[in-house]
Amino acid sequence: MKKIFLILFSASAVVTGCSDVLNTIPTDRLSSEIYWQTDQDAEYASNAVYRFLEGPGTIISRESMTDIARSTFQNSAENPVELGVADALSGIFSSAWSDMYRGIRRCNDYLANVDKITPKDVSLVKQYTAEVRTLRAYYYSRLVSYFGAVPLIKEPISISESKEITRTPVSEIYDFIETELNEAVVDLPVNAKVAGRITRGAALGILARTMLFAAGNVTGDDARSSSYYQKAKNAADAVISLGKYSLFKSYENMFLYANENNCEVILDVQYIKDYYSNSVMNNFGPVSLGNNGSSVSVSKVLVDEYETVNGLPIDKDNSYDPYHPYDNRDPRLGYTIFYPGSILPNGTIFNSIPGCGSADAIGASYQVSKTGLNPRKYLNPEDIGTSNRTNCGINFVLLRYAEILLTAAEARIEMNQDLEGARNLINQIRSREDVAMPPVSASSQEDLRKAVRHERMVELALEGNRFFDVRRWKIAEQVCTTTKVEGIQYVDENGKLVTWSEDFPKKFTAKDYLWPIPYNERQLCPGLTQNDGWN
Repeated sequence: MKKIFLILFSASAVVTGCSDVLNTIPTDRLSSEIYWQTDQDAEYASNAVYRFLEGPGTIISRESMTDIARSTFQNSAENPVELGVADALSGIFSSAWSDMYRGIRRCNDYLANVDKITPKDVSLVKQYTAEVRTLRAYYYSRLVSYFGAVPLIKEPISISESKEITRTPVSEIYDFIETELNEAVVDLPVNAKVAGRITRGAALGILARTMLFAAGNVTGDDARSSSYYQKAKNAADAVISLGKYSLFKSYENMFLYANENNCEVILDVQYIKDYYSNSVMNNFGPVSLGNNGSSVSVSKVLVDEYETVNGLPIDKDNSYDPYHPYDNRDPRLGYTIFYPGSILPNGTIFNSIPGCGSADAIGASYQVSKTGLNPRKYLNPEDIGTSNRTNCGINFVLLRYAEILLTAAEARIEMNQDLEGARNLINQIRSREDVAMPPVSASSQEDLRKAVRHERMVELALEGNRFFDVRRWKIAEQVCTTTKVEGIQYVDENGKLVTWSEDFPKKFTAKDYLWPIPYNERQLCPGLTQNDGWN
């Protein structure tokens, strides 16, 4: 049962004046005069900080700005970014900036006031405070990965003070994140009493992910990669050593309602139908299920990355049959993507072949996938129907154990240490019960680097990680620039093998490794400089 309710907290200013009436503490709203009294006040205020964790609409859509998908709708926020025509006025940049800083502001408000409480349960209030520090570190990790150097604000500031802020070097931000998370871990439980709350594993996992991204030195001015890889390894190993998490036995069923809060989930956003819901079905489900269509159209690039059941790339296995391209492949292909012949959650067959008469056929409407390939994860039969498709209660996973194993492996590979251990970590994932792919036998650093990057691409597909991976690996200019996006392969009425493709000029240049500081923020804060190439 989901028990974490995101209670929005806002401390209203107390109106003061010369009369007794005006000096009366208001009783019809929260105020700083009557709040911050009890342990429950700390709980509710900490709950409000969770509000700014990204949901499926943000994270899954992020994949369209990579090589594994494209945006379906021309008016999407992601479309200008992937086409290379976005500017500092584009809404996606200001939304990311403001959402994270709104979360940080709530964290700072909490941390500035929590000491007013004389707690009955000291350890519990310390736990809430550690959760808030972890979430603040998480929000900063997102900001620095999007924008590079950003203002590091650690306490509430006034409007006049906000106009004087400047950007903090990324090295200082990463040091702050590391310190915050390492100190928060001390007061966090291994096992949360309430599902969805930050745990020790979540804080360590966020640290591992952040240090791995930092090692990529995307900004070019923090050359501490070796140190960051070591810290990523240490944090990931610490999560593993907790002994709490393991790979869920079924990749196919991992994202079903019945398996929420399973043994692999480290951090997720808890949703509840009718109270705090999401629209994952309506926004990403096939049109034939009554939805508005998937805003993300999966590309053939992702499909082709899945190996054959023999553990070989499709261009190196003679058993691969392009006339039956989805047969005898890594099972995760079918668990991740709907392609022609897939069984939909309502038991019908997905068919996106042009002219087939299906509501999902390419060209049937502007809402259908432009590639004939649809995301599958998080789409459940419980969410089919007009009253359900925008009222989904499925939890959205932000961090799971498989990513931790891959982080631990990649850090070892990049440091060229314990390569056998790295290979074993990769093979743990490949040997999941309903995946059962042949083990990786690579032994050299370069071959293992290719193996771990492949595994991240297919294991974590359409979960938002590819966006950051192509940037920290410095391959985005190569893989995210194309004139056409390819989709399904099928045999037409004349028996001819067809690969669907459509002109779609994706463009990624050197400036795109960092997003621009939003235009409005620079107008409000003249001291904020702009990232290279965006002026």
